[in-house]
Amino acid sequence: MPADATKPVVILPELWQRPEMLSALQNRNVGQVFQLVRQYAGVSQTRIGTAVNLSQGKISEIMRGTIRVTSFEVFERVADGLDMPDSARLALGLAPRRPQAVSAHQHTSPAPPSDDAEPSSRTGPLTPYLANLTGASSRPVISGLRHILTGHIQAEAIMGPLLVINAVRDHVPVVGQVCRVTRGADRVEALNFASELLEFCGWLHQDLGDFTGATMWTNKALDYAMELGDQRVISYILMRKSIIATEAGDYGHGLGLANTALAHPEALTPRLRAVVLRTRAAANAHLGEAADSARDSETAFAEATAGTTQSENDRAPYCTPAYIAMETGATRVLLGEATAAIPIFEASRPQWGDSSQTRDHVLFLARMATAYAIAGEREQACAVTEEALSRTQALRSSRVAAQLTVLHGHLARWATDAYLADLLTRLGILLKSFSLPVPQPRGDR
Repeated sequence: MPADATKPVVILPELWQRPEMLSALQNRNVGQVFQLVRQYAGVSQTRIGTAVNLSQGKISEIMRGTIRVTSFEVFERVADGLDMPDSARLALGLAPRRPQAVSAHQHTSPAPPSDDAEPSSRTGPLTPYLANLTGASSRPVISGLRHILTGHIQAEAIMGPLLVINAVRDHVPVVGQVCRVTRGADRVEALNFASELLEFCGWLHQDLGDFTGATMWTNKALDYAMELGDQRVISYILMRKSIIATEAGDYGHGLGLANTALAHPEALTPRLRAVVLRTRAAANAHLGEAADSARDSETAFAEATAGTTQSENDRAPYCTPAYIAMETGATRVLLGEATAAIPIFEASRPQWGDSSQTRDHVLFLARMATAYAIAGEREQACAVTEEALSRTQALRSSRVAAQLTVLHGHLARWATDAYLADLLTRLGILLKSFSLPVPQPRGDR
C-alpha cells in the first residue's frame, strides 16, 4: 500500500460549500463527490478508497459512473470517511453526526407496553410532525434512526429488553410514515429499515416472554420484507418467526417456517444459512428428530465458520461458531444427551469473552451449568452457575430467567448441602429481581 494511503483525508471546509459539490451531494452523485475531492483537495483515489472502506476498483467504477451508489450504508461510510461536516451530510440526506432525536424513554426503565397497543395510539405530539414528513425530509430521519437503533441493539444485548422497548415502539409510526412518503431508492432503504426495526421490536417482546406480541411485530416486519422483495431479509424474518413458534411450543409450525426460510439457500450468506439451520435443528430436537437435528447443527457450525470470513453484511453478525456451539449444546440437552453436550459447550467457552453480548454469554453459562447438573457433575455445575451469577448484573431477560429456572430445578436435588442451599437462595433472589413474566420451561428437562 502506498505510504500516503495511511494518512488521514484532510479536506478544507470550503470545498463542501462549492456549488458543484452541493449539487453532487443533493443529487447523491458519489462519483462526482470523489472527483471533486480528488480535483480540489488533491486526495488520491487510493486514499479515498481507504478512507471509505471501498476497493480501488470499486472507487474507479463509481467515479466513471459504471456503478451508482444508492445504499444508505455506503453513503454513511463516505460521509464518515471523508469527515463531512453536518451541512454536507444533510445535503446528502444523512442525519448530523450526533443525532438529537433520542426519545426520553431511553433514560428510564419503563414497564413493557400492553400486547395489543398499536403504535398509532401512542403518536400524540408526533401527529403534526408525521403529517409534514416528505420524501426528501425523510432521508435524514432514517439515517438518524439507524444510529439510534444500533445503540438500542447494543444496550439490549447487555441489559435486556426493558431498557429500550418503549423507545423502539415510539419510532414505529415515524418509520411507517417514511415508508408511505418515499419513492425509488429511498423507499427501498425505508422498507429495509422498517423491516429491521419491527423485527427487533418482535425480538424485544420475545425476550420478555410475550410470544403473542412477538408474533404480531414480526408479522408486520415480514410485510415490509415481502414488499422489499429481498430474499435475505425475508429468510431472516421467517427464521425469527420459526424461533418464536418453537419457543411458544408450536414445534411443527416452527419446523415448517425454518424449511421455508431455507427455500433459497443459494441466495443467503453463510451466516444466514447457519442461523436458519440452527433454528431448524432446535425444532427437530423438540420433535424428537435426533438425526435431523444433529445434521442441521453440524452443517450450521460449518456455515458459521465460513461466515467468519464473509465480506457481505447481513442481519446475523452474532451467528458465530461459538453461538452455534451454544445452540447445539442446548439441543443435545433437549434430546437427553447432557453428557455429550458438555464437551461442545467447553470447546467454545474461551470464545465468550465479548462483554457486548452479555445476555448470550449468561445464557450460554446457564445452559452449560444445566448440562453439568443433569450429568451429575455437581462441582462443575456450581462453578459455572457462580460465573453466570457474577455476569448477570443488570440484565433483565425472560429467556435467561427461564433457563436459570431450569437450572435451579436441577440443582435443587443437592439442596441439603450447605453451600448448595446458599447458591440456590442467591439464584432464587436473582430470579425474583428480574420482575419479568417468566415462561414455563419447555426444554432442558
